[in-house]
Amino acid sequence: MKDTLIKKFLKFSYGSWVGLLLGLLITMITTRLFPPELLGKASMFDLFIQVGMILTIFGADQAFVRFFNEENEEKRGALLFNVLKIPVILTVLTIGLIFLLYAPLTNYLFGRESILLASILSLGVIAQLVFRFGQLVIRMQQKGNLYSLLQIFQKTFSLIFIFVFLYLIGEEFETLVLAKLLTLLFVAVISLYFGRGLWNPFNANVRRMKHSQKDIFKYGAPFVLTIFISWLFEAFDKIALRQWSDFDELGLYTAAFRLVALVMVVRTTFSTFWTPVAYEKFENSPGDKDFFKYISIVITFVMFIVAIASIAAKDIIVLLLGSQYSEAAIIMPFLVFMPIFYTISETTVIGVNFYKKTNWHILIASVACGVNILGNWILVPSYGAIGASIATAFSYVVFFSLRTLFSLKYYRVSYPLKRIYFMFIVVSFYAWASIIEDSFLLNILFGIGPLVILVLIFQKDLHYVLKNRKALFD
Repeated sequence: MKDTLIKKFLKFSYGSWVGLLLGLLITMITTRLFPPELLGKASMFDLFIQVGMILTIFGADQAFVRFFNEENEEKRGALLFNVLKIPVILTVLTIGLIFLLYAPLTNYLFGRESILLASILSLGVIAQLVFRFGQLVIRMQQKGNLYSLLQIFQKTFSLIFIFVFLYLIGEEFETLVLAKLLTLLFVAVISLYFGRGLWNPFNANVRRMKHSQKDIFKYGAPFVLTIFISWLFEAFDKIALRQWSDFDELGLYTAAFRLVALVMVVRTTFSTFWTPVAYEKFENSPGDKDFFKYISIVITFVMFIVAIASIAAKDIIVLLLGSQYSEAAIIMPFLVFMPIFYTISETTVIGVNFYKKTNWHILIASVACGVNILGNWILVPSYGAIGASIATAFSYVVFFSLRTLFSLKYYRVSYPLKRIYFMFIVVSFYAWASIIEDSFLLNILFGIGPLVILVLIFQKDLHYVLKNRKALFD
């Protein structure tokens, strides 16, 4: 029997929730053993392999996702090998540049020149690329259980390797970097095994495919600039702290980011599950706009619930980090807006994606990135990590607004936009109050107001969804 939407979501999500618990354990260990300076250096490795993947993948992952359901089932393996051609070439070139520029690159990222660190960066780019496509194969086949197991494996290996390298080299930032690298290598291999049907080279015959190399390039190429700008948009807060502050402040900001782990799990899980479901729904029933409207309402309600709960519990969560990271509690509140507005925008940007108007993504990401850069440039030199969190929050509201605006040009859906902006204002006041108020009890009491307002303004829609959930989502 075909899975319902809720069952599919649960299959994709339980790995994230188990991963959240393991991630909290990893956070407790790392923040107690490593001072903010070392955590800040280790975060630069994550930052680099992210941009490395963007430059090497060249939008091929987006083409794979878009054309997967349109391609004949027996030709999906050929589609995979076809989209991998450009990323493989670009990966070789990127590795060459890493070794050519290893001295200034490693000095900027880690504070010292090292050919060994350059080698680790190169392996990280390769492992991240393979893992990305390995995950996509499983995701597009809608194998939710396998996808969740991969997430659990990723956190489990990370925990194991941290202990291994703690024993071997001690409390150095290289411990975190090497643990991350080996984790990526292991989960990349596992993802290849789980998706071995499509990775079989005997399935690589591209003849009689619906989509040529030209189609893949034409669709994916615009995403290169878009995704790079999007990365810069998401990462500039950390770059700003590295440029205008120090590794200590960057480490505190990284720790504060981990405090919004609950919200980030919801964002990642929903985005992973939503993309294939949305495309499949549009292919089968393009006129069913109520489906997209009420998905947006449910996600909006859930994201604001999680955000309010995260701010209310910030002083409890910060106890997990240890005394060196107590300042992370005042950095965290505004960071919740990043996953909130990204996740909601995933439900409102569908018109742009359905009608393949991908060039709009360049403008959207560019404007939001510009707002983020300007905000960080103004706020970070004076206010450090708190300034970075406020600038990032505001830029994500701009990002959501533009995605929704351009989507509605092609696919009109009655999203609850007024209520979304109203809740942003309400939760912003709460976030600000939680920063200036030290009392744990008052912080929780202040959270009751936004929670009551949220329930009241979405009450009718939630009642309708509960009453008609089978007709809407099955």
